Amino acid sequence: MKKTCISKGWYFQQEGCQPQKIDLPHDYAISHPRSKDAPGNGRNGYFVGGIGHYTKFLEISAEHAIVDLDGAYMCAEIRFNENLLAIHPHGYTPFLVDLTGGIFRGGHNKLHITTNDHQPSTRWYSGAGLYRDVFLWTGGKVRIEPRDLFVHTVFANEEMAQVSVEAVITSDLEQEIEFTVRLAAEDGGQIPAQSRRLHVSAGRKQSVSLLFEVSHPLLWDTEHPNLYRLDTRITSGGQELDTSELTFGIRTFTISAETGLRLNGRPLKLRGGCIHHDHGVLGAAAFPAAEARKVRLLKAAGFNALRIAHNPPSLALLEVCDREGILVMDEAFDMWNEQETAQDYHLWFSDWWARDISYMVLRDRNHPSVFSYSIGNEIPERDGRSRGAEWSEKLAAEIRRYDGTRPVTCAVCAIWDRIPLSEYDSELNRQILLEPEDYARNLPDAKYRSLDDGGFAERTEAYLKPLDIVGYNYLFNRYVSDHQRYPERVFWGSETHVLTFYQSWRKTMAHPYVLGDFTWTAFDNLGEAGTGRFCWGRDGRITGISIAEYPYRACYQGDLDLCGYRRPQSYFRAAIWQPDRELKIFTTHPKHNGEEFSGTGWHWYDVLDSWTFPEEYEGTPVQTEVYSTADEIVFLLNGDEVARAVPDEAIARTEIPYRRGTLRARAFRGGKCVAEAELHTGGRPAAVLITPESRTFRADRRDLCYFRITVADENGDRVPDAANELLCTVENGELMGIFSEDPCNGDAYGSPVCHACHGRALAIVRASVPGEVRVCVGSRGLLSDHAAVQAQ
Repeated sequence: MKKTCISKGWYFQQEGCQPQKIDLPHDYAISHPRSKDAPGNGRNGYFVGGIGHYTKFLEISAEHAIVDLDGAYMCAEIRFNENLLAIHPHGYTPFLVDLTGGIFRGGHNKLHITTNDHQPSTRWYSGAGLYRDVFLWTGGKVRIEPRDLFVHTVFANEEMAQVSVEAVITSDLEQEIEFTVRLAAEDGGQIPAQSRRLHVSAGRKQSVSLLFEVSHPLLWDTEHPNLYRLDTRITSGGQELDTSELTFGIRTFTISAETGLRLNGRPLKLRGGCIHHDHGVLGAAAFPAAEARKVRLLKAAGFNALRIAHNPPSLALLEVCDREGILVMDEAFDMWNEQETAQDYHLWFSDWWARDISYMVLRDRNHPSVFSYSIGNEIPERDGRSRGAEWSEKLAAEIRRYDGTRPVTCAVCAIWDRIPLSEYDSELNRQILLEPEDYARNLPDAKYRSLDDGGFAERTEAYLKPLDIVGYNYLFNRYVSDHQRYPERVFWGSETHVLTFYQSWRKTMAHPYVLGDFTWTAFDNLGEAGTGRFCWGRDGRITGISIAEYPYRACYQGDLDLCGYRRPQSYFRAAIWQPDRELKIFTTHPKHNGEEFSGTGWHWYDVLDSWTFPEEYEGTPVQTEVYSTADEIVFLLNGDEVARAVPDEAIARTEIPYRRGTLRARAFRGGKCVAEAELHTGGRPAAVLITPESRTFRADRRDLCYFRITVADENGDRVPDAANELLCTVENGELMGIFSEDPCNGDAYGSPVCHACHGRALAIVRASVPGEVRVCVGSRGLLSDHAAVQAQ
């Protein structure tokens, strides 16, 4: 069948508002005024959604038509020509609705979709509406319907590969047909086509499979994500009846406790991160350009794997992961029958779980980036309650029913009823409050000894038995003991703290049965407001992970912030993953000398890449740190050596009395300088600078152009603590939003005004007509700047 994107030209309306013409993807919650009384509270970032109505008129001449919704949040109702055809409770799974029986051929057909975000329905920012693309599949009386084509690698090495193609042909006629499949590499290399003659019967589905041999295949991996194209053609008597196409990759992998993960026969450790589905000021709207930018930034920061927490991703994200070489843990659910929030999916799980598993797996199984399927995250039933083990087995079997080529996993954490969460958090934060610099060393033993008292191994054993990989959330100190108990078990750290990353990664590298590590989180997200925050004594103390009060909007846990700028912990992680690649210096403001520091445990230290402080701090010691695994770091201030420090668990810390000038750090390994970094004293904010991330983009209202905004001093250097109010104007384009990484301010998304954070902000623009797009950003008392790009 032919697939067409129908995301343009919709009408949208909410109660009490005038209809407006829009294009998808669309999130109607993101631009609403936030409220401290929002029903989803801080978990949803204090955003408000409600009910939304979408309408599109279609002309359909084909005999068969299927609408393909990649994601609708949530409880979608689909009407076609005033007939209710389907409902779909899950807010993240893609689903198909057959329109064939109600088509007005040659006339206007009305497709109407209603969504309701039903807050409180999630533990993070959900968004609302048709926030992903919508497609229309059209075909004739003999066709391959969406999801009925499956291609996978049977065997592969550098010399030869075997590729299996399995198709299901649907027919409304009884006749003889010829089914032809062609494979082609991206570089144009052709594989001989194969054909099969079949007799199809009306009202029946016919399965057919073909096996291809590919000489010297271009294998897909994380460094060389080679792709192939598959085209099918159905003919009868020389007449073409149907065509379809998809892209795929040729790759194999094996996992075992003895040899770990091997991709195409080569050992690989997963440098993973967890991400949510939102994009800052865009909300949940899954523009392909936004998904592509997110993945490219994460790849550049060192990640080779992503866990989509805690729901299936957009098709657009999977397609870019295919192209960029990122492995994906594809997750189905955040809860089963036991609720996480009052209005969440647990209300529908028992009736819908099997359908939603099929929707996820059948869409995603042709993507080489999809490495595994997760049946859930921190499911309360993991401890044996509510037939948890039985449900685990059913869910794993349902996945394997549609795809037996990928491992099944699930993320589990401590059992909370034996260790109350309040006590768990209090112990965690006691360590931070008393000995922040020793947090990473001291926390795990105290924390995980107590977990053994909860009977974790015994109570989760049956629940975990059906899995191919067991995901441990914050339980890396169980790896060795649980391996001794279950020597065949394969692990990965499905969630880990950045504060204990040095230890968790060492254990990952030391043991083949640990496949990788997924930090929480790789990219900051809206919702779960303030759960990565820290606090200085002057403002109180934090005694456990909790949702922060309004106006917090974001989690503030990401290696990359909401705008995609790298935060200090990203450089810490990179120093461990990719030693000596880059060096950065970070400091804590000297005003905090001797002051008590606390955090939730999912935070990072309060540091900035700054050597600019008020004159009153001249001579005051400045806590200074560099992230490195080198032998020694030498610090020089204005050319004079002022300190040396040996990295302790990849952090070299020292105190340097503040003097204006240039602070330089040199990393030595084996007596040789392997990396350098420097900071220098800057001035006061003087100007706004704009740098477009690309000079051209498509004028199709779907492509996006990103503009990096910097508050700079008179020399053009970023002012790291600048928080100036910024105003953005756009000519010949549409401002999608201007925002900063600040997790806690009252800036209105959708407004042309925002406040810089750490001297930075980001603007996003799209265009509908070709031509020069001009973006100007200014601030009171500062020189403005503008940038011009070409919309084509």
